[in-house]
Amino acid sequence: MVQLRIMHADADRVAEVTAILFPLIASCPGLTMGDPAELGMRGGGSRIVVEVIPAPREHPRRVHADRVDDRQAPARRRTGARRALPPGTQEAGEHR
Repeated sequence: MVQLRIMHADADRVAEVTAILFPLIASCPGLTMGDPAELGMRGGGSRIVVEVIPAPREHPRRVHADRVDDRQAPARRRTGARRALPPGTQEAGEHR
């Protein structure tokens, strides 16, 4: 397992570096990044560890695309015909 460790006595400095570094790693098609974990650090500061591995070559990379036009799915037509209820049931509002 390959891990990157970002640590410093100044937690703000670690946050600044990870805010730049993690999107770069995530956008690299040759790498897959795991979930970052913040580990305890004696004396304050911050220590973040993340697993980084080569992206699998045999599987295509998944993408997500949002629809940009305003087309909606066609509305379903109603036929107006009612289906009969099974024997022994009553419709709402009907009392015996």
